[in-house]
Amino acid sequence: MGNTGLEQDLQSEIRELPLHYQRKILDIVRLMKIGCRTAIKKHDILELKGCGKDIWKGTDAKEYVNRLRDEWD
Repeated sequence: MGNTGLEQDLQSEIRELPLHYQRKILDIVRLMKIGCRTAIKKHDILELKGCGKDIWKGTDAKEYVNRLRDEWD
């Protein structure tokens, strides 16, 4: 399968770029090929609800806040 005019133009333009830019373009194309952009799942902050609650078991909130305030002095 031969290169189209557009493909040839792109290749020529890319070859003229510094090597680090060529590598960046290659990385982007690889990510697009494997579909990483669609695989990234966005999370909702509410998913964190309840995480870490066990570390507060047995701790009185008022006493904790008072201890923190005492450290300010």
